[in-house]
Amino acid sequence: MVGVGRSEVVRLISPFVALTLLLSVASPSAAQSEPPPRYDPAWHTAIAVGGFIGAGLIEWVGPRDDTCKWCGVDDHGAPDVPAIDNWARTHWRWTDEHRADTISSITAGAAYAWPIVAVSAVHGGINNDWGRDLTATLSSVGVAQLATSVSKRAFRRSRPYVVFDGDPIDSADDVHSFFSGHTATTFAAVVSAGTIASRRGSPHAKWIWIAGVGLAGSTGYLRMAADVHFLTDALVAAAAGTAIGTLMPRLFDAGASSGAPDPAVSSQIVGMGPVTRLGSRSAAPVSLQFGAGVRSIGVVGTAALR
Repeated sequence: MVGVGRSEVVRLISPFVALTLLLSVASPSAAQSEPPPRYDPAWHTAIAVGGFIGAGLIEWVGPRDDTCKWCGVDDHGAPDVPAIDNWARTHWRWTDEHRADTISSITAGAAYAWPIVAVSAVHGGINNDWGRDLTATLSSVGVAQLATSVSKRAFRRSRPYVVFDGDPIDSADDVHSFFSGHTATTFAAVVSAGTIASRRGSPHAKWIWIAGVGLAGSTGYLRMAADVHFLTDALVAAAAGTAIGTLMPRLFDAGASSGAPDPAVSSQIVGMGPVTRLGSRSAAPVSLQFGAGVRSIGVVGTAALR
């Protein structure tokens, strides 16, 4: 990493510690005025599946344009990026970029698993609402993944190593900097878990927010340390993931609209597996199986990240 002194390490990580504390303090620890949520698992599962399938189709089937639209260089080929991006790269990029990339996959995997830990803590184990809550977090990740895939292909922003180091554009992935998929999806995962904990008035809500946002914020930082994203990529991704993670747990909520009972959910498998490397991309297996009344749906997919 650039610099090994203690003061240097503190300077590098302090923005993300501040972000974690800010979001944690600002987040409600309980939502006493709201009725407990009862999410419709069919709708949230459909949204999650649609998001992952849509992102997969864009990633693997759609046209692959490897020309940059947002190239980040001037007419003479010199870097021409926002000053905040230039400053962040100068101060936060690690000399061992591969190590930062590897650690970011680890923190991302932990962030994807965080909703399972959080919802289990909220409910004190596994019950019917445990599965409902997890489908709401999974739909948040699916929507964030789809939004990321659309944005990358719409903006086609060159990655920092292309702009500053002059590396050749060998594939479409080299112009998929904006915005960060790891950052958007991890924030969607942890914010949706925190939102659910707060809505249920859980006494664990505060630490669910603090630890979750810490994992997502660390992932965003490490994507910049690995020199694959600019600061503005990470900031916009964090904002998008936070918005999605806040909104999705408030949709298709039977508890907020009526007191009528709805079918029980028997959840068997809900989760997102560890992030693994596939060439220049990372991938996380997603699995979901549950029954709602007499209905049952099983889903197995793969989310591509970069």
